[in-house]
Amino acid sequence: MAAGSIEHEGPDMGVGDFVLLSDINMDAFMKNLKLRFEKGRIYTYIGEVLVSVNPYRDLPIYGPEYIKSYKGREMFERPAHIFALAEAAYRTLKQRSLNSCIVISGESGSGKTEASKIILRYIAAVTNVSNQAEIQRISNILIQTNVILETFGNSRTNRNDNSSRFGKYMDLNFDYKFDPIGGKIQHYLLEKSRVIKQQLGERNFHSFYQLLFGENNLKEYGLNLKAEDYYYINQGNCCKIPKIDDRNDYQQVKQAFKVVGFTQDEISTIWKIVAAIVHLGNLQFTDVDGEHCSITRSNDNNDQLKWISKLLSCEESDISSTLTSRVVAARNEVIQARQNMTRANYGRDALSKALYERLFEWLIKHINKTLAKENNEQLTHGYRTVQSSLVIGVLDIYGFEIFENNSFEQLCINYCNEKLQQLFIELVLKQEQEEYERENITWQHIDYFNNKIICDLIEQSRTGIIAHLDEACIAVGNITDEMFLDSINKALKSHKHFSSWKLSPGDKIWKSINNNKHFLIRHYAGDVVYSVDGFLDKNRDTLFDDFKRLLFNSKNPILSSMWPEGEKSITSVTRRPLTAGTIFRNSMISLSNLLSSKQPFYVRCIKPNDEKSPNIFDQTRVEHQIAYLGLLENVRVRRAGFCHRTPYDRFVQRYKIIDSVRSKLYPRGVPTKENAAYICRELNLENDVAYGNTKLFIKQPVSLFELEKKRTAGLQFIVVILQKYTRSWKQYRLYRREISVIKIQNFFKKYRARSYINKLNELFRNVSNTSDFGKSIKWPAPKPGFIPMNNMLKKTYQRWRAYKVIQRIPDDQRAIFELKLLAADYLRQRPTFQETSIRQEWKGDYLLLPEENSHSLEYRKSISELRGKDNFNHVLFSTLSIKLNTHIKTDERAIILTERYLYKLDPKKGFHIRKSGISIDDIISLSVTSGKEQLIVVHLTSNHDLVFYMHTKNDRVGEFVGHVAKLKRRASNFQVDVQRYVSATLDKNKYVINVTWGGVDKIEFRKGSNKNISLMLPNSE
Repeated sequence: MAAGSIEHEGPDMGVGDFVLLSDINMDAFMKNLKLRFEKGRIYTYIGEVLVSVNPYRDLPIYGPEYIKSYKGREMFERPAHIFALAEAAYRTLKQRSLNSCIVISGESGSGKTEASKIILRYIAAVTNVSNQAEIQRISNILIQTNVILETFGNSRTNRNDNSSRFGKYMDLNFDYKFDPIGGKIQHYLLEKSRVIKQQLGERNFHSFYQLLFGENNLKEYGLNLKAEDYYYINQGNCCKIPKIDDRNDYQQVKQAFKVVGFTQDEISTIWKIVAAIVHLGNLQFTDVDGEHCSITRSNDNNDQLKWISKLLSCEESDISSTLTSRVVAARNEVIQARQNMTRANYGRDALSKALYERLFEWLIKHINKTLAKENNEQLTHGYRTVQSSLVIGVLDIYGFEIFENNSFEQLCINYCNEKLQQLFIELVLKQEQEEYERENITWQHIDYFNNKIICDLIEQSRTGIIAHLDEACIAVGNITDEMFLDSINKALKSHKHFSSWKLSPGDKIWKSINNNKHFLIRHYAGDVVYSVDGFLDKNRDTLFDDFKRLLFNSKNPILSSMWPEGEKSITSVTRRPLTAGTIFRNSMISLSNLLSSKQPFYVRCIKPNDEKSPNIFDQTRVEHQIAYLGLLENVRVRRAGFCHRTPYDRFVQRYKIIDSVRSKLYPRGVPTKENAAYICRELNLENDVAYGNTKLFIKQPVSLFELEKKRTAGLQFIVVILQKYTRSWKQYRLYRREISVIKIQNFFKKYRARSYINKLNELFRNVSNTSDFGKSIKWPAPKPGFIPMNNMLKKTYQRWRAYKVIQRIPDDQRAIFELKLLAADYLRQRPTFQETSIRQEWKGDYLLLPEENSHSLEYRKSISELRGKDNFNHVLFSTLSIKLNTHIKTDERAIILTERYLYKLDPKKGFHIRKSGISIDDIISLSVTSGKEQLIVVHLTSNHDLVFYMHTKNDRVGEFVGHVAKLKRRASNFQVDVQRYVSATLDKNKYVINVTWGGVDKIEFRKGSNKNISLMLPNSE
């Protein structure tokens, strides 16, 4: 698209800012919005608020040419675009060092999630190009987190194929160069009830279908049935959606896991948990006697309990016991109560929801660790304090929801939208009007609806709906949902935004509804009828401790770590946990406070129709959204008010450098109201400003832009003046204090250097004829200015002396000498190497020596066969050893090292070749102990390490390490770990090996507890 079409909009495109409409009414607003939608102009301003209409199609307005067009531009220099809003938030960060936040609100399906992704991509594209590689890495992680969170937190609803079923607030952290350095994600109210139940036409979370339709090896998860046969994911009768490519999405999320930094074990555990939940949905119970039940088993490969046990790494008996009985502790007595089928099914569903919720929380914690910034301190520069980490927050949270059946989740979601609307009212409408009144500015007052009364109805302590719900949950006795409804009917009967059949039986809305289980709240977005069915259970969010202990004791350490509370004893006393409603209310209050502390920017998303069509503009649906979003009130306030306000001192201080006023005000102009008025008169802004008590108010954004433009031009003049004076001062100082002494300094430096060199010449004149080549000579102390040259001379002398020393070594011993030097680099922490090993003779192939090996002829024959088989040149090192096998037993083996393979031969069977050799390329690293014992662990890529002990008189650890290090010299990641205790991986299990002396007659390995192995050595060793 041409640049001109980016920069200009003709009258046929409508008005790009609703504030500029001739008439402010719903008809004019709708006419302009519809025209722009039909022309593909989906963005429109209301002052600095951006209205976005979901186009339900891809538009070519997000490419590099658009990013370039909006980068560094003021918000009103270009047509309305989400890039302009993102640039304004980023510029607030850079120019004013203020944290900002972008609040994205609207109905489900209005494009909120897509808007947040576009903002992330823009910020990643416009940050500092000098460090683009690192920025791209951080930005890529930020973008890939969306892929993961959409997979596990989004689902298909009747209104949206990719609806966020959780709220997300992301902080993007920036360093002092305003480059992104990380971030943090907070989530709110995952709709976990969707895990076990979906309405007709809706799906469970995307993750379940991506696994079933994307994974090629489903047998690994025991998923042998069709997707339609699994109860937890088939209730909506729409497992497969034409517009959703689950197979491709599965590949994308697997790649995203790798980018964000998940290990293969962690990825495997994630999908095992998802598969286990699918199996739980098909787990059935058989009634025993009306009070007890048992799990229904099958003899084929579709036995659900067997696969749940395998996927969760828990014993079948433990899972069965936990699902069909409950352990209760009373007065230090532990009682096991059997469950009937109703309670067992409830427990199974609770376990499924908790598993998925805990997995989601763990995913976000893992992502936050990857995104965590390292430094949040403040740096002080002169008289300024600059915060080293600034923040742009992006809030993408569920929109207002009205379904045929509205339950506890919809109450929480709609309460969240009430809080956001209240925040919008306070920050945009209420504060605006209050400030005009406080500053004594004459303007037209605009009436607006303040929805604080609705927020209080839900959240107020003691009297709100959540408070009554909590009371019902903790009350003693069999309290039902209907009893809770009766309690709020009595408490809220006089509230004008609350109603029910009992309070208003004549209302038409109750004719087709079960009257005893519903109540109505008159939200700012419209009336919503809620069913109290399940309110108490969902608010309690009960998960028995039996399940927590079961999952904590899983053999999968990753799954176990998700359930730390399961470690508590059965008899331990725990505090009553907060209810789900209270937790959500507290999080919403905290979110409001967080957003209030930042400079807000708003994206108000609108859904043009319910058919997801790019060609339909539903007048009634859109009018309803405009009304409850308060957009007309926002236009009226902006139209009657001012786009910018600033204190007089800041205004004068900022704009006194403009050319036409500089002569009077710069540099010592007093920042008063009179001088502010003088600037406005000189720039012909008198008709577009108002003077408050402490602030100057500017009506039109164009005037503010003109001020900034003239200030930028004036700033160039000031910079030139400062540069001129600075250069003059610098030259004056150089002339007066430096130029006159330069020659003297140069001559003195040359004299001092020459004297020092002459002194060195005298000291080192005949060192080539001495035994130590001058090592014992003490160097004279150099003067401070000559220290770098002196260090260079010392390095040159040391290299010359090393060369002379090496020349003395016979040619046949030089290779061994270099090998010892190489080993010494790796074994600095092993004292015995420095004391003995490095000084003894290294012979390499010890098993060829009769004094070392009485069966040397058999050994020679075996090596000859190996050489013909594996085509290696010669044996570098060989010795007898005691090897640790996979059963934690000892075997006698000969260790043979060649330039291509490492062999283990059986000396008792004529050095028989038991297995093929280990390729040198498969060796990752070595581990040796820091003591005198000759224990070596060879770490391999197969995760099955070679552990052996060399039973020899002389220490040969250094010789073996030297040969292996020389072979692995080209491998940059090779290392030798020297520790008191070494670790090894045997049969994919990690063990710690410690050394114990005495108490045995021969060398042996013993298996201890907690993955420990002891190497037992006799004192004679």
